[in-house]
Amino acid sequence: MGFIIKNTAGLVNTRLTDIGREKLSQGNFNISYFQVGDSEVSYNTLPTSYNQFDTVILEPSFNAQNSSGIPQSNKSNVKYPYYVDGGAGNTYGIPFMDSQISPVFNRAVMRGFFTGNTSADTISWSALTNNFYAINDNYVVQMNSLVGTNKITLISNPSNLNSVREPAIGDIITIYYDGKGMDDCNCLNVPTPTPTPTTSMTPSVSPPSGTTPTPTPTPTPTSSNSFPCDSPTPTPTPSKTPCLTPSTSRACPLPPPPDCLVDISSCYSILTYKIVNICLGDITLDRPTPNFINVNSFCYGRVIVYPPNMTTIYDSITPSRHWNDNVINFESICYTDEFDVKVWNMNIPWSENPAGLISSISKDYTNFGSIPYLGTKEYFGYASSSGQTDSSYTYYFNSFGDKINVTPEQQKAIGIIHYTNQTVDFFYGEKFALEPFDSSNPTDTTGEARNFKVHIPWLMWHKNPDCCYGQTFWVDPPEFEELNLFQVQHLQSTKNVDMNNPGMRYYHLWDTNANTNGIPNRVGKVFPDDKLVIIDDEEIIAAMSYKSNRNWTLPSPKISLITPNTCGNDNSTVTGILTGLTESLYVTYRLSNTDLFTDSLHCNYYSFIQGPNDCGPITPQNVAVRFGGEFGCLNQPFYPTTTTTTSHYPTTTTTTSYYPTTTTTTTYYPVTTTTTYYPVTTTTTSICPTYCDVTQGFLANKFEILCQKVVGNARPNSSEWVAIDFTSQLTSTMVNGYITQEGLTGNTFVITQQDYDNAPTYNLNDYIPLTPVGYTGTSLNFGDEYYFYGSLETDIQATIYEMKYKINLGQAEFQTTSNPTWTSGKPSFVSEIGLYDSNKNLMIISKMQSPVLRQGIQQYLIKLDL
Repeated sequence: MGFIIKNTAGLVNTRLTDIGREKLSQGNFNISYFQVGDSEVSYNTLPTSYNQFDTVILEPSFNAQNSSGIPQSNKSNVKYPYYVDGGAGNTYGIPFMDSQISPVFNRAVMRGFFTGNTSADTISWSALTNNFYAINDNYVVQMNSLVGTNKITLISNPSNLNSVREPAIGDIITIYYDGKGMDDCNCLNVPTPTPTPTTSMTPSVSPPSGTTPTPTPTPTPTSSNSFPCDSPTPTPTPSKTPCLTPSTSRACPLPPPPDCLVDISSCYSILTYKIVNICLGDITLDRPTPNFINVNSFCYGRVIVYPPNMTTIYDSITPSRHWNDNVINFESICYTDEFDVKVWNMNIPWSENPAGLISSISKDYTNFGSIPYLGTKEYFGYASSSGQTDSSYTYYFNSFGDKINVTPEQQKAIGIIHYTNQTVDFFYGEKFALEPFDSSNPTDTTGEARNFKVHIPWLMWHKNPDCCYGQTFWVDPPEFEELNLFQVQHLQSTKNVDMNNPGMRYYHLWDTNANTNGIPNRVGKVFPDDKLVIIDDEEIIAAMSYKSNRNWTLPSPKISLITPNTCGNDNSTVTGILTGLTESLYVTYRLSNTDLFTDSLHCNYYSFIQGPNDCGPITPQNVAVRFGGEFGCLNQPFYPTTTTTTSHYPTTTTTTSYYPTTTTTTTYYPVTTTTTYYPVTTTTTSICPTYCDVTQGFLANKFEILCQKVVGNARPNSSEWVAIDFTSQLTSTMVNGYITQEGLTGNTFVITQQDYDNAPTYNLNDYIPLTPVGYTGTSLNFGDEYYFYGSLETDIQATIYEMKYKINLGQAEFQTTSNPTWTSGKPSFVSEIGLYDSNKNLMIISKMQSPVLRQGIQQYLIKLDL
């Protein structure tokens, strides 16, 4: 303990005592009395000219009262208290409580895998790939070597010479198939290694004249533990003398790793795999890559290797320590809160199988990686309806702008974005700050909900007409103020009414793409008090799932009942597929590739329709499927062609012969003219480009509608979907054999009973290799995600509960001190105030910065922040 520094400390310095903390832990904390004193003032040893303001005062002590027992017990209460009345008797007054609540706001740094100017209208994104984020980013793949198998060959194209390590089995690997891999990665602020001099008996050899010697890199010592500030333990030298372990280095922190960035464009497929085998430079992935055999040799995809779990580079295995080994040593700041986890977690629990997963062949959802989070799915109201009521609901808009409500029972999966790690710092305070936008104060927006943003830069979001810039989601989207979208909602329990005033607070999460009704799209919920985000839009969930094999989303169709023989392809139909209200149909679809590119998960929106009602004569109905124009990322490949043109150009040759006779008459014979045609061949060739020619977006040459008939409102069985091929209905609108948006939006697809009866069973394993039942090797399945591949911005909030006590000193009270150096009638000075509980234990001790003259009516405000 030291003395209060006058020019930097507050006027009143307060501390909770040891006994105060003990009582607080027992739930027995109370303040009933106060004392004021002048225990650190000397009156009779100083000249009369001395200014008591100059007197130094000790800092308030943690152990001003300690009741833990001898020899630890201590009481340093107010040594010389003032008397309440007169010069003897009672010294305790009654304080008045005046507690207050003060919210404090701040801005958290954007954390996640991507960086960019998020205040720009169009954000140029880059992936962060240094050692804080990636294992290795030093490789590319030549794209035309990828022919739809699960093997790739890595080509070295180093940018980060200090990468964590080489790829290993079990690592997560993301490939950017944009063709720009040879020049899309760079590292800045690369540290220059310092050569370490070594002793050698080998004579040095000078390099030949005109050459530059190649430096030999110095091995970097490996730290003996996971804390980067620890000094490395050197390898022992064989000797009879034991090596001494060097003391902890004070050169802390270590230099940061270089800033490594990879340019990103969501115009192209960006897919994530797991490494299941490595052999002689060839890497085997969990599933096939796209087939890019038709792109030219200039196209390379950047490969970024990520760790198999959080604790490899993102997090520590145990919490970061606050002090040095074995002793409480706050001097060593290198060990205090040094671990900043720079990424968010994500888990996607499924509560039912995706369509087409046949559980007798492939592992079902009970074996998916995020099954431990199904309790969270229930807690936040996404599993059963009977446990809660909601002031709002979950919904999405189909491609015609119709609102489709999703009940908890219909929610197949959710994406939980959370910040779970071993760091001991509260980087996100007590909660997300989500204050309303204040138009009257546009310069200081700290704490406002508009600063909360979830960025997914790689996403081709079907609601976004600009396919190439990813998507940002907001709780208070700008330019939609008139819609009043930023509204607090509450989830309430039907089992515990005591939690329902008001309930679990949340806000909807929105994009900024208006539907035909002018309303943007909600995609999830933000629970600010739990500091997590839940994505409930099931197409975004599909795109975030590694196993789905796509980074694009698919729109939801509009389905309706239609009388047989009236439209589309059902002209020969007699009986409809749905005969009454007891029958219902689930509908989704898939876009596939039988040649180039890749196959992926079907549309994860399930449309549902009941059969005709039974009022009057029942006419069995077919089901019509139509699409609005939300296939902006659907594209068609371009093939360079060679054209040969043969032209015949006439060449005329004229020969004239004169044959004279010996007679006196000269006769001229007719001129002979011969015309000969020589063929001249002109060849016109479309020269292949000398740059990468990867087609943007995604491709499809096969369209199938997936459906399943059920009784009533029953959920579909993942093994009983059928696939009806409607590709032939699109052939007239195809380009180079590939499906176009015009073809999908310009047709009505009718599902008939005949189509349903003749359709084969849909098996998802025919399109995406699923994990077989009984397989125990390295694999990747749905729900195996553990990090959120995006970035999150938010302001944060903490609430300071100020324990305030007013110490009122009346005109005729506390005028006489018990300080033996004081003389009656002379001025006195207050130096400390003690607050006591009902048993007169010293709970709080306050010290003045300088002694304060006791005069007249005075009030001291003792404040303790909790």
